[in-house]
Amino acid sequence: MTTDDSATDNILSEFPTPVQDSLTQIWEAVPPPRRSELQPILNQLPSSSLDPLKRILDFVLEQYKPVFGSKQRIAIVGPANVGKSTLYNKLITHKEDRAEVGPVPGTTRQNQAADTGLFVVVDTPGADAVGEVGQQERAIAFQAARQADFLVVMFGATRGVRQHERELFDALVALDKPFVVLLNKMDLIGKKDRQAVLASAASNLGLLPSQVIDTVAIDGTHVERVLLAIVKSDPELLAAIAEAYPEYRLKLCWQRIVPAASAAGVVGLIPLPLVDLLPLLGIQTGLVLSIARVDGFKITAARAKELIATFGIGMIGRTVYGQLSKVLGVPGWVLSASIAASTTVVIGYTAILWFSREERPSQQALRRMVTEVSVHLRDNLTGLGRKRPDRITLRRRISQALQLSLIHI
Repeated sequence: MTTDDSATDNILSEFPTPVQDSLTQIWEAVPPPRRSELQPILNQLPSSSLDPLKRILDFVLEQYKPVFGSKQRIAIVGPANVGKSTLYNKLITHKEDRAEVGPVPGTTRQNQAADTGLFVVVDTPGADAVGEVGQQERAIAFQAARQADFLVVMFGATRGVRQHERELFDALVALDKPFVVLLNKMDLIGKKDRQAVLASAASNLGLLPSQVIDTVAIDGTHVERVLLAIVKSDPELLAAIAEAYPEYRLKLCWQRIVPAASAAGVVGLIPLPLVDLLPLLGIQTGLVLSIARVDGFKITAARAKELIATFGIGMIGRTVYGQLSKVLGVPGWVLSASIAASTTVVIGYTAILWFSREERPSQQALRRMVTEVSVHLRDNLTGLGRKRPDRITLRRRISQALQLSLIHI
């Protein structure tokens, strides 16, 4: 390490060689003028103590962040015994970082952090406990929340959201951090009751059901939605997350496809030739770009449009539209919305194959997929009646139909 004084070298010499090397790189990232300002302070510090190094790092890391970038800090917060540690264990990449889990509230007493390589995830104690110990744990949890860049706020499905949990949520929101809300342990709720439980929890939090993610952390159900929420706060993480969590890659793509197809369906309410609609092409281009990003490719919008044209799915959509329009009694807006959404779904699926395997389905296979998805959506949308619905209702209906679809394309 080259410095104007030996004070820094004396302090660093107390650390193992790998640590010295890392700290040297950080130190050298500090502009020389700032190093000169720090040097007199170092001269007065006893080299036998490690405490001065903490002061050095606090100073140097402020310079280090803009040079090398910094990792997002994700804090998982919420009431006790809702599955925070289980989700934490799903996100970590090293077994030695695992948190202890158990059915008894209060298993987690302190914040526990682990570097996943992409972001730092922090498990926290229950923030709703009462009594002296409970207040201490709440303070510990809120300390992590204040230091975080993003909050994963978790509640339990079996007990819902009560008044004191709403107060906890409001206090977390007041920290003014980007956040996502989870309702965990949905596997313990009967299938026919899940939508009602989700709606009730969302209402008690002052949210819409679409703003709450139903999860089963123990088996990873809908964890990909949590990852996508994190990505929205830092889009550059998308490709890295897909690489680090390959088991969620397809789900990450699918979660990009569903909202794009729902938006396309709204555009499809306009009775014009589908592939000529600029808004529709814009939606589909954005979808191809995002799927390319999941697989680590950075392509231009022009290249994405070229791929869409190469796939030939727009022409297939016109053909399927002509076939399905022969069925009597189906409102024209239903067919338009169904075709717009289905062609977007299939473009997304084809893009997944193209970027992940460099494969492209045959025109016959693409026609079959467009037809199957169109018929599935047509049958779902027909239930809305002959009158055109508002855009919000239509998007929600298409999204639900695609999320719950049993079609495996």
